[in-house]
Amino acid sequence: MSTPAAASSPPLICVARWGGEQQLVAAADVESGALLAAEYPIAFVEIEPDDEDGAPMLLLESILATDDTHARVVAEDLKLTPWTLGVGDRATLAALARKYRRNPDKLAQLYHRVAANNIRYAQAGVIGYGIWPLVSRANHSCDPNARLGATPKQPLAELLLATRPIARGEAICWNYLGDESFLALDWMARNAQLLEDFQFLCRCPRCEAERPAAVAALPRQEIAAFFGLSRR
Repeated sequence: MSTPAAASSPPLICVARWGGEQQLVAAADVESGALLAAEYPIAFVEIEPDDEDGAPMLLLESILATDDTHARVVAEDLKLTPWTLGVGDRATLAALARKYRRNPDKLAQLYHRVAANNIRYAQAGVIGYGIWPLVSRANHSCDPNARLGATPKQPLAELLLATRPIARGEAICWNYLGDESFLALDWMARNAQLLEDFQFLCRCPRCEAERPAAVAALPRQEIAAFFGLSRR
């Protein structure tokens, strides 16, 4: 499938160095409601509702099953975020390495990239997970300036839309949970969910301002441990 970089000419967005990583930023001043990008996935797997928890591994296998798809995903050099691997995950990765004759260490790295960059798609009765490389360069924020959308007219396309005016050079961010009720939660509830679902703590300006004094000085590892204790 083709992957149009943006929906306008000249583009409203670009990938640039921002905040220490390659991030999607506004290439021009953007008006609220503007279509920032329309992109098709380079890899996609349709799943059943009961398979949600195993979706990243199912997506990984679908990538491995086709040499062209595997090559396209690897060529994107997606952001690598270490993902916690359970015993079952390691066993599955070992089995996939044997089945598709892949280097186990490189396969584990690919899984980390797939787990960190996959996006859920639900439209017109289709539920699945895929890799949209451009959209994946946009970080999460609890005060987002964009949102994802979809339309039956463009099956599997993810549309990135501005939700407020965005200044040139500002990072493009959206709510990874996609649920407005999530944004109404306090810092503790939001970040506990982000840590559980995506294995990161949010560093957006809102979260930095709302971070409780009790954990303000703690490094990420200790905050993660704190959340683990608080959920027991």
